[in-house]
Amino acid sequence: MSKKNNNIKKSAAGDKQNKKKRSALKPALIIIAVALVCAAAIAAAVIIGSNVPESVAGTSWISVSASNSADEAVELGEIYNTYYSNYRGTLEFTDDGKFNLWLTPGEPGDGHHNGTYEVSDDVIKVKFEGGSDSEFKIERDGRTIKSILVNYGEYKVVFERQKADK
Repeated sequence: MSKKNNNIKKSAAGDKQNKKKRSALKPALIIIAVALVCAAAIAAAVIIGSNVPESVAGTSWISVSASNSADEAVELGEIYNTYYSNYRGTLEFTDDGKFNLWLTPGEPGDGHHNGTYEVSDDVIKVKFEGGSDSEFKIERDGRTIKSILVNYGEYKVVFERQKADK
């Protein structure tokens, strides 16, 4: 019987040691679980952040080409009604939701349009100061904006990002 009592005592002592080991493991497992959740959250934020498409806010664009309603290339001078062959129209988007569009050279009021804009997917919805609405189309290369297409009367004008002066 004493052998049996010894085995019971040893078993009880072993159970106590196992409980101590298990209770010591709980905080470690909790710490590991919290660390894994944090790592997953950081990884998700990095992945989501890297997939955010480029914004038009704070950018400037110049016209580079145009086509007519038959989708035939035309000289920019035909659109701008000017003999200045090197003239480029400009399009600017400010950080506060406003835009400026210059389509002809000359006095500031000539060919100058402005208003507000909102971007939804790859469409820039503009509201001109005079009250009319229009949409400009964004063309992308991945997340990067490649060009902006502006319908101007019977023409489609392509604007590309203006290069910074060096």
